[in-house]
Amino acid sequence: MMNAKPYVAARTEKMRDVMEQKGLDAIVLSQPENVFYFSNFNPILTSNQAYFVLVKNQEPCLLVHCIRNDHAHEDSTIDNIQLYGVWGDNVALANTADGALEKLIAANVKRIGVESDFISVSSCQALRNSFPHADIADISHDIAMMKIVKDACEIDLCRKSAELVDLGVSTHIECLRKGMNEAEACTEGQYQMRKMWHRKFQEYEVSGFSSKEQAQIDSLCVWSMANERIAYGCDCPRDHYPEQGDLILPMSWARVGGYCVENERVVMVGKVNEIRERAYQAMLEAREKVFPMIRTGEVFENLYLSAMAVFEKYGFGDILPGRCGHGMGLSTHEFPSVTKGNLLKLKPGMIFTVEPGLMSRSLGGVRHSDTVLVTEDGFERLTKFRNDKIVI
Repeated sequence: MMNAKPYVAARTEKMRDVMEQKGLDAIVLSQPENVFYFSNFNPILTSNQAYFVLVKNQEPCLLVHCIRNDHAHEDSTIDNIQLYGVWGDNVALANTADGALEKLIAANVKRIGVESDFISVSSCQALRNSFPHADIADISHDIAMMKIVKDACEIDLCRKSAELVDLGVSTHIECLRKGMNEAEACTEGQYQMRKMWHRKFQEYEVSGFSSKEQAQIDSLCVWSMANERIAYGCDCPRDHYPEQGDLILPMSWARVGGYCVENERVVMVGKVNEIRERAYQAMLEAREKVFPMIRTGEVFENLYLSAMAVFEKYGFGDILPGRCGHGMGLSTHEFPSVTKGNLLKLKPGMIFTVEPGLMSRSLGGVRHSDTVLVTEDGFERLTKFRNDKIVI
């Protein structure tokens, strides 16, 4: 297992640079993905919030509820772990997180950075009450920009996740070929992914990042939709058995050590109608236009426009998607998107999906999705399952 500590420490140093540029005296982060990014600690269940606290000229701090003390000490790469709340014989800074933050951050700070795209109104108001003289500044975009280029540790974890999702999708398709229904094929796909995890990656957690209401203990996921339900974008698998003329879209996500990768492959059942055949061919051709463009210095918008030109050529200009890819990492849909207006240039270390697709209720939908890594001399397709027309 790769040692995450030096990589997490390097991220903290980059955050210190952001603090210097924006004149911040402290930052307080509470989004689970961001807490993990700067500490390597995922509490899995966040009924009691964990915080990453960085004060100017001080060592970073992981603030957790007492009930998370042992877990935090086992997983966190940060040595300075502080507690709040009441549990067992643990000694806490305060009974509440707000009280603990008041002890970790000087009362006279002038500017505190937070994630405005995550922090609740009540939590933001609590910070204002605790530090009435401080300006509360948004650093959400700064964090997103840091996260788009993955380090070697992150890339290693994504490669492992890619092995799992390839297995999930391939198993699902073989189960459909044998006559199983969607739900049965999904169950078998997830079972095979879990077996691979036990065999190859059991030293890594496969948990997701959760809310106060629910915990994602297991991120190994396979699901699918058929025909008009593909246009829903996302739906639970049903007991639909493959029928002649169907389009079925198996999809798989997995997180190894927190990092998510996806694989999607649309399947034709026997001979499909003309519009579905034409849409499928357009999708394959759009992908073939995009892949050679993935290189350092290319602009995300150009990838999108190239794919859309293919769809328009095939007569699908009235149902163009709003994007044909998105970032992957600690979130399943990270910044940036492959979309019109995104003038960001590709850099080595970026990981995103290539998934130009078409969806409508009458068509159903066609989409293959691969997760790719931008390299110095082009790209690496992390998901390696077959890339052509799939007919069962």
